[in-house]
Amino acid sequence: MNRITPLLILLACISSCHKDKTPDLPKSKGVYIINEGNFGFGNADVSFYNPETKTTTNDLFKTVNGYSLGDVEQSMYIKDSVAFILVNNSAKIEMVKIPSFQKIRTITISGSSPRYILPVDDSIAYVTELYSNKIHVINYQTGNLKADISVPQYTEHLVRVDEYVFAEGKKIYSNPSSEGAVYRIRIADNTFVDKKEFAGDAGGIVQDKNKNIWIALDEDSATNTKASLVCLDKNLNMVAQYSMSSFGLHPNHLCIEGNGEILFFLANKNIYNTSISNLQPTILFTSTASNVYSMDVDPANGDFYLSDALDYVQSSHIYRHDKTGTLIHSFTAGVISGNFAFTHE
Repeated sequence: MNRITPLLILLACISSCHKDKTPDLPKSKGVYIINEGNFGFGNADVSFYNPETKTTTNDLFKTVNGYSLGDVEQSMYIKDSVAFILVNNSAKIEMVKIPSFQKIRTITISGSSPRYILPVDDSIAYVTELYSNKIHVINYQTGNLKADISVPQYTEHLVRVDEYVFAEGKKIYSNPSSEGAVYRIRIADNTFVDKKEFAGDAGGIVQDKNKNIWIALDEDSATNTKASLVCLDKNLNMVAQYSMSSFGLHPNHLCIEGNGEILFFLANKNIYNTSISNLQPTILFTSTASNVYSMDVDPANGDFYLSDALDYVQSSHIYRHDKTGTLIHSFTAGVISGNFAFTHE
């Protein structure tokens, strides 16, 4: 009995040490990587990457909160010290504190498939929707659905300019009459005002330093229209347009650097850039990833982050390049890394 007791104590100590050991959690600025996971598997989660130490923490939400995030994480938006995590197939939004990632509340929108969110004040946010032609208006302080804004088609990314929010309207390929579009919403009364339609599908929408809206448009073979970049003012008047020189280019993941002057987009594994004042897109670099799934630019320093989804089963590889295209670092995140969110506080 005396010989067994010390052994049991030793084993208990080892077990306790293993239980107490947790991965390093975010304590500083960095990059949050949104891992969609596989549809129906419930294996979505968030990774955190520290660009200074080049270290990664995976499964961040589950590690901190003790339960799985859900099924298909679409996007994440950071407002001050709060992050909104939209979980598409789980019809919910998880709100967490930044950087601790402790849960604040869960907002459920019954029957929805939320895509992207944009807070418009300290309590109200707009949420785009995949399976119906409406934008949800939620009170994120109470978790209640306040209203729905009817729009012509389903929507994705959102940007705000003054008293309006602009939504990226997506082309529905099963409906030959549908077109890519920009929808204008008036915040004061949550009303759809008007739209600007295009032949090709929308591949990203951003705001520049002049408070103009830029949208990347795919080519449209039915109308023999080449892909293009289009600039609109807040009244949806055309400010500028650039048509690609040839067919076969499919611009997507449009983003803009922090000062609002240089646009970037992805097309056929090539990363293009162009000044908003001199529309001449050129190839900055070509990705070596096998299956480029997503791209974004850190607004603070211009670093590029690209995800390689590989076979959609393995953990994604993330490639970090500097603003010249030079590879800085590559690392592994979660399954199907689809979006990025940056914090600099």
